[in-house]
Amino acid sequence: MVFRNELSPFVFRIYGDIGLRWYGLAYLLGFLLGYVWLRRAAATQSVAGLTKEKVDALIWYVVVGVFAGGRLGFVAQSPGQLLRDPLFPLKLWEGGMAFFGGLIGVVIALLVFTRRHQVKFWSIADVLTVPAALGLGLGRIANFINAELWGKPTGANWGVIYPKVDELPRHPSELYESASHFLLALVLYLAANRLPVGSRRASGVFLVGYGVLRFLTDFYRDEPAFVGPLSSGQVASLTVATAGCLLLLSTRLFIAIESDGPTKDVSRHLQRIIK
Repeated sequence: MVFRNELSPFVFRIYGDIGLRWYGLAYLLGFLLGYVWLRRAAATQSVAGLTKEKVDALIWYVVVGVFAGGRLGFVAQSPGQLLRDPLFPLKLWEGGMAFFGGLIGVVIALLVFTRRHQVKFWSIADVLTVPAALGLGLGRIANFINAELWGKPTGANWGVIYPKVDELPRHPSELYESASHFLLALVLYLAANRLPVGSRRASGVFLVGYGVLRFLTDFYRDEPAFVGPLSSGQVASLTVATAGCLLLLSTRLFIAIESDGPTKDVSRHLQRIIK
């Protein structure tokens, strides 16, 4: 049965357009999950030098990195709207965030924080992979409620009509992406023993997993082609996945060299990795 998406973007309203939106709630829950994971890492001492006091400061670095990077990334993709409305970058309540910009923003925020507080960057990055995937999944559900980032027309009986677009049933691509993010979070959580904090493996798996899954789900999103048949999101997704592969490869090389000592022939380690 085709669903008509006329959902309210508000959890509740106080007056007019003032109230709590599902989009804002998704971000709030995402940050809360990140805070819980970081506090647990501090309590279990799985991240050297990370204390509860540092976590309280770190979460604000993450918040600023997500919003500043995500919003600037979205604004960079919408130059026409910026010319029409110079205040557009400040109107966060209207939605509009870019994952790839947010990723860069968080990386910069973590680099600044870890340098100031003498904590290892990759340890923090590894800890944040599961809550990041969960937060992204919640965000895509909010996108669906907002009736944005809709998919291509479909004849499937699970198609969704977005009245503000047209009357054609479309793929609920937001829900496809949400499911892929939750799947990634589950994989990272279940594989935690094989992806120890600080090894950079969790970060690498996150980047590869997000990039590949986003590349696949974007085939259903209604976006213009950017390079050949690929959208700009798919090109960026492949870039992220490639970065993740390089990170995992560099991690294996580091472990191989470290295990046999620096005086061994590096070519042997490369051969072992290739095998």
